[in-house]
Amino acid sequence: MKQPGDDFTRDIFNKPGRGRPRKPNTKTAAQRAKEYRDRERERKFNFLRGQRNEIS
Repeated sequence: MKQPGDDFTRDIFNKPGRGRPRKPNTKTAAQRAKEYRDRERERKFNFLRGQRNEIS
């Protein structure tokens, strides 16, 4: 048992987790993939629209 005023002894049960802490608003892999596809689709159509405007 750890004393209330002891700031130097590590508690066995409250050890820090390994790695980077999780964010509260994480996205799933499917959400990231959908956003990527939407961005690529928008980029492709913007390129095509820009090319048509230059020709006319």
